[in-house]
Amino acid sequence: MNTMTDSWALAWQLITHADSELVHITLLSLQVSATACLVGSLIGLLLGAWLAVAKFPGHGLLVWLVNTLLALPAVVVGLLVYLLLSRSGPLGELGILFTPPAMVVAQSVLVTPLIAALSRRLVLSALAEGGSQLQSLGARPLTASLLMLVHDRMGVVTVLLTAFARAIAEVGAVMIVGGNIAGVTRVMTTTIALETSKGDLALALALGFVLLAVVGAVNGAIGLMQWLANRPERRRPPASGPQPTTLPARALAPDPIAAMAAPLIVVDQATVRFNQLVALNKATLTVNRSDRLILVGANGSGKTTLLRLMHGLLPCDEGRCELLALQPEGRQPRASMLFQRPFLLSLSVKSNIWIGLWLYGVPASERHDRCQRALARVGLLEHAERPARQLSGGQQQRLGLARAWALQPDILFMDEPTASLDPSAKAEIERLIEEVASTGVTIVMSTHNLGQAKRLATRVAYLQGGHLIVQRPVQEFFEGDPLPTEAAQFLQGELGWR
Repeated sequence: MNTMTDSWALAWQLITHADSELVHITLLSLQVSATACLVGSLIGLLLGAWLAVAKFPGHGLLVWLVNTLLALPAVVVGLLVYLLLSRSGPLGELGILFTPPAMVVAQSVLVTPLIAALSRRLVLSALAEGGSQLQSLGARPLTASLLMLVHDRMGVVTVLLTAFARAIAEVGAVMIVGGNIAGVTRVMTTTIALETSKGDLALALALGFVLLAVVGAVNGAIGLMQWLANRPERRRPPASGPQPTTLPARALAPDPIAAMAAPLIVVDQATVRFNQLVALNKATLTVNRSDRLILVGANGSGKTTLLRLMHGLLPCDEGRCELLALQPEGRQPRASMLFQRPFLLSLSVKSNIWIGLWLYGVPASERHDRCQRALARVGLLEHAERPARQLSGGQQQRLGLARAWALQPDILFMDEPTASLDPSAKAEIERLIEEVASTGVTIVMSTHNLGQAKRLATRVAYLQGGHLIVQRPVQEFFEGDPLPTEAAQFLQGELGWR
């Protein structure tokens, strides 16, 4: 007698003949474990998202506890739940011991720490990529954390599948709180344990193979849904009627502001440190209304730090950085930022702009119209329903600009917006920047491209090693009196023909 061969044959027979008792046991197993995962996900996903961004005394201890509970033995969970639900226990009046609900409670306790710990790691990874960009749009920490779960929903599905596999395969807890009552609480794992104890190893193995087949079928079904969701899209026919590629400037931006030297932002002796590294050292700078200020300098010179400081994404360790001027409507200037690599949620092109408007507090009645106008302005209207991450690099940068522009900013910060683009895409982004600036929006931008600085800037500032070395009107910077040695050497290296 070959136990393994007999088990395979018996498993196949049980599946093909749809044994009624096996069907009942399988359905109960799926019901209990799926319900436990649903309960665990409602708690665990929220807990994981919160732990990823929360800051409070004892936060590290709570994270340690959640991670430690991953090793909690199923038998211990069963005993704890049994003591809670027994007649003498604090929840004994519920009368659910030795019922499927008690089994759901036990499995929920098992899977919740697993879901919380893994989802926290997902969120931290996603926030490292795009957290500051959501903050730039106005997202609060917990809102950004929950959006990251939506963004990485395939990762969340993997976490839930892992939790489901742990729940449906465990035996100790459901045996203790369920009692393995035939027709009532008997599930696949307790049936396997029972047949093993009776010495029927062939049947026990066969049931184990059936359990693997059931879990495999669930995974296959979810994998199929993922494939259908992510398969290459079919090209949609263009919408009927002409589609605008540009709209009047007034549709997206504030009315042009009369040229004046009214200061918008004042940076005074500002210093920013990252631990022991001084990223910005006593920088002093004023940004005026309708400026096109271009920051130049080598990598690590402090350009991005200065941009983020002015946008409010970084605090000053010393000195100050303030928004000063009120707009004609009596409000503070609005600011938005285009990053070097715009972080796009794994949603449609239109949804990325819509969520940006929602985070920024734009009324619901305006969001659809603003989305349409912003996409039309950058030539992406016909791609509105496409997954944003399927766009080309140049298209993604245009979408990032549309999202920033849709907020109708008075100040637009841009961090090397054309650094990774081909010449054609760079020219397109420059054209769009010119359009934005022509409406009176103040531009503050960093770049390595000195030709781009000459084309776009009204003023140029050079940074090196965290120090703001010199700032001048663009013509004086490139053609005026000799620059400080550091800036002159940088220009000579970048513009050898000068």
